[in-house]
Amino acid sequence: MQAQQIMSSPVTTVTRSTPVDECLRIIASSGFTVLPVVDESQHLVGIVSEGDLLREKFATLPRADVTAAETMTSPVVAMTADTDVSDLASAMLRSGLRGIPIVHEHDVIGIVTRRDLLEILTMDDTNIAREVQHRLDVYAGSRRWTVRIADGKVTIAGLALDDPERGVVTALAETVPGVADVQLTQS
Repeated sequence: MQAQQIMSSPVTTVTRSTPVDECLRIIASSGFTVLPVVDESQHLVGIVSEGDLLREKFATLPRADVTAAETMTSPVVAMTADTDVSDLASAMLRSGLRGIPIVHEHDVIGIVTRRDLLEILTMDDTNIAREVQHRLDVYAGSRRWTVRIADGKVTIAGLALDDPERGVVTALAETVPGVADVQLTQS
């Protein structure tokens, strides 16, 4: 499974000049524990965590005019959309990070948090099958295809070998967290 399958996107970002108080409001309202910091070109330049912000707000001599630039961690660990989830988890555990921005070239396209990784671990086959079936039903109408699953391996029945929707059906199933493999069958 790759980062693009579990990342939150679009992601809320801040600039270097964003005041710490505004960063705190964004974190509190978004539910994220980290905010990527971008420059004028929307390129990733750092990351601000809730811990960074709390340390600043509860400093011995807190200042009202502190910005993200003064509290951010830089350089920041970032990965690409095709990064394997196990590599993301290893990086988070090694570094103590709570979230890793996902970039394309230098632009932030998403973020993977510890919560995203936990959701994968808690997806059992029944829930995975339910979510795959739901996505297929939304796409093509109720119960056009049948979904079976065993150990994260999804089998979708009801597609002819030359069905032009095979690629779409496969892609929809592959985006469900916990799906390890997708097989398509005619019946």
